[in-house]
Amino acid sequence: MVMNPLQRKKIAFRLQQSEEKLRLSTLMLRKSLFNDSFLYSYLSLFYSIRTLLVGEDEDSDDYNRIYELTEKYFNPTGWTEVHIAEIIKEAKEFKDKIANNPGLKITKAEAEKFNKNASTVLEEIKSRLQIQ
Repeated sequence: MVMNPLQRKKIAFRLQQSEEKLRLSTLMLRKSLFNDSFLYSYLSLFYSIRTLLVGEDEDSDDYNRIYELTEKYFNPTGWTEVHIAEIIKEAKEFKDKIANNPGLKITKAEAEKFNKNASTVLEEIKSRLQIQ
């Protein structure tokens, strides 16, 4: 992908945001704040995905729209071994479950799973974009 300077700047910003949210997710895990850890993992995933959409003319900051775009551009292409659309879908469903059930507590295993998924997606995207 040939990028102009504005696109490179956007990608760098979104990767930085994704990495920051992932660090916060890990910190919340260590503090046994599993719901917070999940939410930061969720945000990390979406910043990562938005990085991929920089080259498309359909970028969005709406989570539902990002999921639709992820399915459109990245699920059917099989460009990676990581099933990004499935990870995003599961995270979105889990987030909705939390929103619809105030007081629901996430387990440590669930928080660790989403943290790992966010890390995997971020690393796969960085690898795909050839960014260290």
